[in-house]
Amino acid sequence: MNIFLVVSFIMANTMSIDRPLYIFQSPSFGSVAECKDYVSVMYQRIYNTAAASYNFELTPEAIYCVEKEKLRDLFKYNYEQQHKENI
Repeated sequence: MNIFLVVSFIMANTMSIDRPLYIFQSPSFGSVAECKDYVSVMYQRIYNTAAASYNFELTPEAIYCVEKEKLRDLFKYNYEQQHKENI
């Protein structure tokens, strides 16, 4: 099982549907427990890396440990929604 770190950000516009995310390609983990153990020690570095990716313009909200298949479903859903809107 591949588990990835995902950081969500506080939404400036609460009416917006899209929530900014940062997905770490590395490290990945073999279990949720392994991911949570890593987060408990490295959360400051995780937040800093994610915030830097948005030039510190957004404030990190939470860190999630997400299965690869769930991420794939999220991207597939978003792609299908965007495709529908462009038709």
